[in-house]
Amino acid sequence: MITGEDVLLNNKAVEAWKTSLPKGKHVFVSAGVKNIHPILDRIVNRLIEIDRIQYVRISPSDIQASSDIAVNGRAKIPISRPSHPTAIGVHLIFEPADKTVQFYEINSAEKGYGEKIVNAVMTSIPDDWKALVILDYSDGFWDIMLQRYDKIIIL
Repeated sequence: MITGEDVLLNNKAVEAWKTSLPKGKHVFVSAGVKNIHPILDRIVNRLIEIDRIQYVRISPSDIQASSDIAVNGRAKIPISRPSHPTAIGVHLIFEPADKTVQFYEINSAEKGYGEKIVNAVMTSIPDDWKALVILDYSDGFWDIMLQRYDKIIIL
């Protein structure tokens, strides 16, 4: 785990970071990831603190976390598809240059976990960052989150 403003710069450091995970939690880091941004680190650490989140996949611009995975060839992809009957998950697009995190997909097969996921992300990003929701087909979920977090923007 990294702290403060440190950034992991090499594969050995990324592997060491992955080995510090709690039992039963799995983080898959795509080969294209050359460093772990401090805010990405905070988001991942807070997501894996959620009891039902077991799998996290990090690619250069995405964070996917879920209770379930789908295997696509060799890749293990956390499931975040809305309306999935069992998955609790999220797919985020991480844009540090723009100081944004986009909620691309979110699903909570059990009541309350969507809010836990949003809270994990919102408490991880600095005050000058924004969380974007491009498509809202949640039937009111994002309206409630918008009232709780002033850094959320629904486009």
